[in-house]
Amino acid sequence: MCLGYVYYFNWRVLGIALLGLGLAGAILGSCKLSQETRLFKVDQVYELEGIVDTVQETEYGQCLTLKSVNLLKEDRYKLKNKVQIWLDDKEKVTRYDAIGIQAKDLEIEPQMNPSDFNKSLYLKGQNTVAILKGMKVLWLKHHMPLVEKLQCKCCQVLEQYISPQYVGIMEAVLVGDESKMPERTKVLYKEAGISHLLCISGFHVGVVAGLFFTIMSLVVMPYTLKQLLVLAGIIEYMILTGSSPSTVRASLMVSTTLIGKCLWQEDDRLTNLALAAGSILMMSPYQLYMPGFQLSFMAVLGVILCLEEIEKQERLGDWKYSKWQQALLIWGSVQLMTWPILAYHFCEVAFGLSLINLFIIPIFSWVIIGGWLIIGFGMMRLPVSLWIARSIETVLFGIEKIVEHISQWPLAHLCTGRPSWIQYSLYILLVLGIGAVIWQYCSKRHFCYEVMVIAGLVIIGNLVQPERLKVNGVYVGQGDSSVIEIPGYGVLVIDGGNYGKGKIVENYVKYLGYDRISGIMVSHSDADHMGGIVDLIQDKIPVERVFLPEIRDLETFKPLEEVCRQEHIPIEYLKAHEYFQCGRAKVTCMSPIANETYESGNDTSIVCKLEYGEFSALFTGDKSITSDEKLYETLGPITLLKVSHHGSRTGTSKEMLLNLRPRYAMISCGRKNRYGHPHQEVVELLKTSHIDVGRTDRDGLISYETDGHYLIETKYRKDA
Repeated sequence: MCLGYVYYFNWRVLGIALLGLGLAGAILGSCKLSQETRLFKVDQVYELEGIVDTVQETEYGQCLTLKSVNLLKEDRYKLKNKVQIWLDDKEKVTRYDAIGIQAKDLEIEPQMNPSDFNKSLYLKGQNTVAILKGMKVLWLKHHMPLVEKLQCKCCQVLEQYISPQYVGIMEAVLVGDESKMPERTKVLYKEAGISHLLCISGFHVGVVAGLFFTIMSLVVMPYTLKQLLVLAGIIEYMILTGSSPSTVRASLMVSTTLIGKCLWQEDDRLTNLALAAGSILMMSPYQLYMPGFQLSFMAVLGVILCLEEIEKQERLGDWKYSKWQQALLIWGSVQLMTWPILAYHFCEVAFGLSLINLFIIPIFSWVIIGGWLIIGFGMMRLPVSLWIARSIETVLFGIEKIVEHISQWPLAHLCTGRPSWIQYSLYILLVLGIGAVIWQYCSKRHFCYEVMVIAGLVIIGNLVQPERLKVNGVYVGQGDSSVIEIPGYGVLVIDGGNYGKGKIVENYVKYLGYDRISGIMVSHSDADHMGGIVDLIQDKIPVERVFLPEIRDLETFKPLEEVCRQEHIPIEYLKAHEYFQCGRAKVTCMSPIANETYESGNDTSIVCKLEYGEFSALFTGDKSITSDEKLYETLGPITLLKVSHHGSRTGTSKEMLLNLRPRYAMISCGRKNRYGHPHQEVVELLKTSHIDVGRTDRDGLISYETDGHYLIETKYRKDA
């Protein structure tokens, strides 16, 4: 935004903008959010009362967000911000109810992997200071204000005319109620990069504002009065749809534009955008870190810069643009501005699928308008409502089929990984070059020179940088998972944590920049090793092959073998002394031994040795020290040991460490797990053996990067 001001105005404005950023930083440091967060202590019980702002039904109960909260201590303390409460009480709580509750403060799970969802930051962005577990409802007063009555009436009309398959979509896009939306629809729209259509956002506010403007154009009245009536309509719409952060953000942007037109009779787009951003950040400073805020303002900034340039070119008479050319240029500007943000937060962009926005957004505008017509005509019981409803259902069905089809195209999604600052710098240079060519500030020949220089820098950087193998111990709670980047091969995943943890592994694989997994090895069939792999494969990420131990319990491995068969993934069964090549690395299976009888499933674990130049790592699953006692005698010395069984005393002994002589040890276990892993005697044993220990429960993600000679250890949690 600052660069836009510099381009269109002067450097003095940049100084003012930087001063504004400094003031914003001061506000961020002294805001009430930080002060009120310190009022809550983990596991302490509180009594509080407030108004229910949102209600979300989950499989674990109701998740309530309370506003206007009074913290009942010796003296009543009124919070400026919200609290979130998980409630499994039988009593039904609805939005706008007043409630008094006794609750215990819960610890917010910290971000343990760089690819994880940062829940603490998200809650701050929502102005929420604590998460509490409801213990007892002290009192509850049901309340249904006019706004909720209107919402309920709108939903009743929609349910009367629209089939159950699509009524959830229409309630979400019209009144902000997502409770009836099918999960399949959410996933489909998210993967296509058009999930913003399903929640009230700037697009919906823009459509409603356009509808108000159209109605006002048919009425004869003073210009200023028209603008004020539209402003009132936007505010009412914001309240009706629940005043979510995205709706407030969009409504403020439109409102500042309308106020500017009333005061100055002109549209200063950049100033209006800056005022909207400043207003939002004054109310909620942590919105600055939210993807929704960043995407909204960067998209609008892209539209503004493109429109300003189009108008400038047309004023000079250099170029006349047709409607489709303007739409294409604006679409391209929005994509170029938002792709870096998508790459940073989600590690992938809907590259080919972004073309869908060109025709789906205009179509969806009519879906929204048609929905409001259904509500209006439906309340008057006019038959035309049914015809409009059937037309909208046909359109929504067509959109789903088109998205499903295009999603199968090559380059529909582009997995970027988390870009580095060098990649961002090269991207900015490339975008500036594209803009300069389109707006005729430089010739195509100069642009080609720029592209050649950038390509040369990328090639030289890849040639200069040595190929490195990277072993990553991913935090998956109380479980095991290692993601290994191997030059010339791709990604090898060893175990995936428990059921429900597969998404953590998938997100980290995409964070590294891979959209497929070359190999998966499951050490044994315990749920905390195999469960996440089942999830991973069910999520449809491409997997080339799966390795399982030769000696196995067919029943316990059955869920994994079933999903592999469904996805046509070949399975290879490994036993001792078998090996396979992974690019420049070699993986050798040391156990289980053929024809050997094992008393427990843990002892059937695959024990494998990874070798890359002078580096070697041993992965032991949950193997016990009493199983295959001579196994470790000839394996040492090694560089890295993945400590067996999450650091249990049953998996590590002094004799074992003397044979292996590892320099580094990695323990994978969950924070505050009920098993007490890692056991203290194992920690002491590793310490007295002068082994550098990394623990996922304490350090989060642990990375060991090597070129085959030298090794760099990195621990994600610097505060450990």
